[in-house]
Amino acid sequence: MKKIFSTFALLATAVLSLSVNAQENQTVAPTPEVKAPSYFLTYSFYKYDLQGTNTANTNIYGFEASTVDLNMVTATWLYSSSWTLLAFVPHIKNMVETKYEPLPGGLNFKTRDFTEGLGDIRLMAMTPLLISGHNLVLGDISVTLPTGSINETFTSNPSQNAAYNMQLGSGTPDLIAGTTYTHTVSSWTHTARGQVTVRGGKNANGWSLGNEFITGLSSKYGINRYVEVGVAGNYKARGAVQGRDDKYELNNNWNNVAKGDGHQYYHGAQINWDTQVVAKLTSPAFAGLTASLEGGVSFWRDAINKDDIRLDMPYWAAASVTGAF
Repeated sequence: MKKIFSTFALLATAVLSLSVNAQENQTVAPTPEVKAPSYFLTYSFYKYDLQGTNTANTNIYGFEASTVDLNMVTATWLYSSSWTLLAFVPHIKNMVETKYEPLPGGLNFKTRDFTEGLGDIRLMAMTPLLISGHNLVLGDISVTLPTGSINETFTSNPSQNAAYNMQLGSGTPDLIAGTTYTHTVSSWTHTARGQVTVRGGKNANGWSLGNEFITGLSSKYGINRYVEVGVAGNYKARGAVQGRDDKYELNNNWNNVAKGDGHQYYHGAQINWDTQVVAKLTSPAFAGLTASLEGGVSFWRDAINKDDIRLDMPYWAAASVTGAF
């Protein structure tokens, strides 16, 4: 349900790592005898536990527990001093528990649904726009390949397509442009990132996700070269779904104890934001490999949508291993 959090967290980590490397390359003289690695391969696992906090204003449904497991393989090529090329290959597993008409006299029927498989592959090119003293600005542009399925069905009702957010991809080739600013001084690293996604028309099922804007701010302190702590804030706004999946939107005129549009959440903009305390542990390099553990605990979050519903992420955790070649 919340693939956006996992994708943004991964990109923020990748961008920050690359920005630090870029700054180091500007200040450390190269050693002629040792060729710096040009290729990196990273495996990352992100675990997100989410929890519904309220019932939709229509009383048609409410979320309970939800999880997102993201396995990501990232290939990085330092093509030149000006360009870095990346490819992100995700495998996603979503789970969500939904309770229908959770009110006196209502259905009070609970379902648990899963979708799992390859997501949309993302290809990115990144270049420094400004390197000046403690400041670094990176620009990036990406395209996504519609490799993720848009025909996943509900586990609880295989004759109905799963919700738009439960599908594994957008079904369209999308364009993504982003900019990251990093200010590094002493042991502090302050980062700001903005990213815009423009959808490539409607997919084969006659719909498209809304265009999307994401921004993130973070301030982190390096206790030493292996331990980093800080705070971060994320904001995401996505437009309404364009078109309609007729195999999913079967109950737009729900008429039982509760009444209304059962899918109005997707018929308007969806906005989410949160703030977190974050920490990261990085291992020493060994045989060309480094490993890291990181996580975050949210201390303030909210959402705006047509259903006035929230699916909060109290915490997340991640682990990764990177090899340099």
